Amino acid sequence: MSGNLVFLAGLVTLAMIYATYTMILNFEAGWGGLWDLGSAGLIAVGAYTFAIFTAPQDGIVFAPQQSLIVGWLASIVVTAAVAYIIGKPALRLRGEYFLITTFAFSVMAIELITTESWLTAGSGGFRTITRPFDGYVGSREYNFFLCGLSIVAAFIVYLLLRRLGHSPFGRALRATRENEAAATSVGRNIPEMRLKAFVFAGALFGATAPLYIFYVRSLYPHMFGATLTFTLWTAMVIGGIGNLKGAFIGALLLIGATEATQFLQVSVEHANVLAAARPILIGVALLVVIRFRPHGLLPETLAFRQPRARALASCAQEQRTVTQ
Repeated sequence: MSGNLVFLAGLVTLAMIYATYTMILNFEAGWGGLWDLGSAGLIAVGAYTFAIFTAPQDGIVFAPQQSLIVGWLASIVVTAAVAYIIGKPALRLRGEYFLITTFAFSVMAIELITTESWLTAGSGGFRTITRPFDGYVGSREYNFFLCGLSIVAAFIVYLLLRRLGHSPFGRALRATRENEAAATSVGRNIPEMRLKAFVFAGALFGATAPLYIFYVRSLYPHMFGATLTFTLWTAMVIGGIGNLKGAFIGALLLIGATEATQFLQVSVEHANVLAAARPILIGVALLVVIRFRPHGLLPETLAFRQPRARALASCAQEQRTVTQ
């Protein structure tokens, strides 16, 4: 029973981490219309920045071995700076050209991490990750601590993005997505708004990237391949593009369904088949949702519709104003 609880805590932790990343992707892609395929690259930048600043790793030129707070702040700043450097020229492009550019950045980032071993430890990666309170909590109990930490992080990101989505900036961002010409005609600086959204998303990826390596307890370049980006996009499509709750629920359902296959008891010769079934499940889930729920489980219209009572009160107020 105890082993099942530990596995469940690990499952919830991973689901919350993916839910957090999916909500951030929903902010820039769902609301801002920035169809970014470089999310995995930004997460990799944040994770490696944190590891370089904090891990007691030998054999690399730059190893300051700073505190967790310094590493976390460095992860935010460096990832935001990289997002700015990439976003400044990439946001001049449109449609599939922006997709290709961001995907190329992600591939290039992984290649640089693999080849520049003097800074990133190369393909060998970081085998030791400094985690908060690791020396004060037992190995088994730490799974529950990390589960709680990931839940808190996901809740904070949800509240932050929800507030931002209902703010004037969030409404203007969605307006530029729907009708760029109309937004420009009322004085909106669209390139500046999109760059702000892209950099802010990069900062959030950098702030939450350490959670992923806390969970894995190591850091290797292959952790940030195209599969990570594909999973985030699938979770967002399943939940509903443009709906923050949908992105959260989509990630929980997707990760829960794929990781639950570990409960299945199979023979050794069928273990590889079971491992290959996970990406198949992701693809099948995506096809089913696109076929029967093309707008996802929770469409965007449910996220920003005005409550009936508030709408009636607003109409009454407007009628009183006109009468007076």
